[in-house]
Amino acid sequence: PRDYLTRRERRLVREAALDDDSGWKIPAIVCVSLDAALRPVEVGRATTEWCDTVNEMLRIPREDSSKNKDNWRVSLTTRSATVLDHWLEERKSIDMYDDTDALWLSREETTYGSRSLSRLLSRLCERAGIDTGARSMTWYSIRHSTGTYMTAERDLAATKAQLRHQSAQTTLKYDQVPPEQRREVLDNI
Repeated sequence: PRDYLTRRERRLVREAALDDDSGWKIPAIVCVSLDAALRPVEVGRATTEWCDTVNEMLRIPREDSSKNKDNWRVSLTTRSATVLDHWLEERKSIDMYDDTDALWLSREETTYGSRSLSRLLSRLCERAGIDTGARSMTWYSIRHSTGTYMTAERDLAATKAQLRHQSAQTTLKYDQVPPEQRREVLDNI
C-alpha cells in the first residue's frame, strides 16, 4: 500500500494542524515538515538557529544533518515561514524553552521522536477525517509525499536538494509520475 499522503490528505493534515487552538507549535511542526520533508530525527534536532523566516528557509548545519555531512538550505513556503515566525514569537513566552535552543519540545519537555510524531500524525488524520485504512502512516509518510509530489511537479534534482539526499540514486524512489503525465509532458515538448 501507498505510504505517503495524497495531495488532498496533505492539505487536510495541514488544515487540521492549523485549526489546533493550543498555539502555534503543532502547526509549525506540521507545516515545516510538509515543506522541508523533515525526518523524525531532524524534528528532534531542530533548533531556533535553523530558522530563517525572512528568506523562507531552514539552514540545517552539517553537525545536525541526518544521514549526510553537508550544510543544507531547505525552502519553505511563505505560509510555513509565517507559521514558524508565529511559533518563534510564542515560544519566547513558554518557560520550558528558557534554557534551550530546541525548536520543539513535547509536553514532557523532551524532543520529539518517531513514535510521538507518528501519534501526532494519526491524531491529525483522525481529526481531518482521513481513513488511513491498512496504510502504515508514520512521520515518513509526510517526507515521502513531499518527495513524490515535488518530483511530479518539478524534477529529481529539486527533490534531491529538498530531501537532502547525498545520492541521486536515493531520490529515484520518488519518481512515481504516472505514464499518462509523462506522455502529457512529451506532447507539450
